[in-house]
Amino acid sequence: MTDASAETSSRAGLRRRAPRLAGDARRAIIVEAASRFFADQGFSGPTRDLAESIGVTQALLYRYFESKEALIKSVFASVFRDRWCDDAMGRFEATASQPMVDRLVDIYEAMLPRMTPIATRLLFRAGLDSSSEPDQDAVGLTPGFVSALIEAWREEEKLRPLAKAPLLEGERALVHAMHDAMMMIRVREHVLKTARRLGDAAEIRQVAETHDAGVRAVLRRLHEGDVSDERLVVSE
Repeated sequence: MTDASAETSSRAGLRRRAPRLAGDARRAIIVEAASRFFADQGFSGPTRDLAESIGVTQALLYRYFESKEALIKSVFASVFRDRWCDDAMGRFEATASQPMVDRLVDIYEAMLPRMTPIATRLLFRAGLDSSSEPDQDAVGLTPGFVSALIEAWREEEKLRPLAKAPLLEGERALVHAMHDAMMMIRVREHVLKTARRLGDAAEIRQVAETHDAGVRAVLRRLHEGDVSDERLVVSE
């Protein structure tokens, strides 16, 4: 064998070849690999680099996905197949007899594990790269969930129910601020790489306790507030 042919053979051996697989299995592998690739490289990463990392050709990628945008949609559909609030309402209603802090802990101990390292980084990549994915309904809070929490807090604070006093913009913001604080547990871990000194259970409870106390105080002020406060606008 000549030196040239030996070098060519060596290069071929170094390039990892993907095994032959059925269409669905190959598609699933591509989506899984793309999830890691986009989480690490961002959505501007070239598909030829993605193909090389999997050990397939760029042409084969486009045999399964008509465009890069279609592949990105499939990535988010896979990673965020479960909406944050899919089972939250049921869990919240099932704990109606418990203290509000315990009810919040129960919900977020079930929801937070869905924010895997890849899911967390993909969310940030989507924002930084101005991607329209993921659908915010998949990772955000539904209006029904926001209303359920505010209704429970109002009842405990002996404030008028939503049927008599519609949800205020300030109340909606209170729930989203708590949710954001819960999400930051994963952001600090998977994006900022901050050393953790508390486990999930302890940290979720601390966030729940802090926001429960704060929400109650702000709710009372909102319902006694000056009508000029923009937080008193009825939320749509």
